Amino acid sequence: MTKFKQFLVPAVIILMGAGAAFATNTAKVSDSDLVTGYYIDSSTGQCIETNKGCVRVGTDACTWSSHELYELSGTSCVDMLFEPEQ
Repeated sequence: MTKFKQFLVPAVIILMGAGAAFATNTAKVSDSDLVTGYYIDSSTGQCIETNKGCVRVGTDACTWSSHELYELSGTSCVDMLFEPEQ
């Protein structure tokens, strides 16, 4: 019985660690999480739609053809978007 306990405790700890690793793994971005990016036309000040999908939270600015992209809010583009993590 003592050898069984000596085996059981490390096995449980290893399984708990593996479970915690899977539970904290970052989820991949799905298509439903993507937001259409808009850039601001420098000559007109209007928001121009692109075909690029971005996310609302991240570290690297979402860009398209050297333009930073924003989320359309009403008739203006004020919220910066970020590159999706893959």
